Amino acid sequence: MNYNSHMSTLDTQIQHHLNNQITLLKQPTSLPTPSDLVEFIYRRLTTSQYRRHSISAEYQAHIRQVITTAIAHNAPIPLVWVFGCYKLWRLPEAPFVDWAELFFLLHKVEWLKPILAVYPPGVWFDFFADGTIVAQLNHLSQSDLDQYQSSFLELLDFVQTRVPANLHFTLHTLLEQYPTPQEFATEFATNLAITRAKYKLSRPELSPAQRSVIAMNVKADHPLSEAEYLESQTLFDAFILSSKRRPYYRTPTKIFLDSFAISNTLPIRTTRSSTVRFWIGAGVLRPSESGFIEDIFSVTQLSQAKFHSSAVTLQGLPGPNFRQIRLLTN
Repeated sequence: MNYNSHMSTLDTQIQHHLNNQITLLKQPTSLPTPSDLVEFIYRRLTTSQYRRHSISAEYQAHIRQVITTAIAHNAPIPLVWVFGCYKLWRLPEAPFVDWAELFFLLHKVEWLKPILAVYPPGVWFDFFADGTIVAQLNHLSQSDLDQYQSSFLELLDFVQTRVPANLHFTLHTLLEQYPTPQEFATEFATNLAITRAKYKLSRPELSPAQRSVIAMNVKADHPLSEAEYLESQTLFDAFILSSKRRPYYRTPTKIFLDSFAISNTLPIRTTRSSTVRFWIGAGVLRPSESGFIEDIFSVTQLSQAKFHSSAVTLQGLPGPNFRQIRLLTN
């Protein structure tokens, strides 16, 4: 088989794989009713197959209590995922969602299907967008942020119509938690003034990790100065004082998910083999013995890898980033 023929066959296999992954979204899972529903749901949520790190004893008890309360009220199990609601400007896919967001959703549906099969009220998976000052913080245009949120909602709608009816995806924003946008702006201005005054008296020493995050996220055509690093950190530290931010997801009634080892969370992978956050990464396929594996690569991983770009068509999948996909070749 010559090279062109091989690539054509590979493209056909990729198309078939992706079509099959979408078809599997709706496919129900058949399981017997467990004798201990709370324990069944707890073990499925915390299974090491999908979890990244260990869970503290305190948060294990929290997860069980949330499950117990939801069952007592015949309500969906409430999960919340906090994210910036933007696409990293360094990615050519920006400002729209791409395969990373879709692969994240596919992975979560797979994870939750056994719960959906045995618990009719199902699961509420809520995305909480707290990127209210991202335009100011990362020097992005509001238009880019609006386009990302719009494309994210379109993707959620695409997936929602193809999953079991008792799985509910929603998107809420920090700004919605305030009576008016002006109330948030006034609070932020106050917190920013307090933070500036604090740092004027005692300038913070930024860690290498903080500098790395700032350098990666802030859009600039020059190396950042010390003043710019400090300004970025000052804005962020003022923002996290927002009164209605943490109470939305750090609550006795919800299970807080993250892919990082943050204390008192349920730390889960973003895909089967990745922990890269979907909004700062791009979706790729990796060859495997059984076909392909969905993955999310960071900017650094993308720069170090080689890919074959495969043209694909998935009926009804919106957005400009779903017309081709990267296949890892090294």
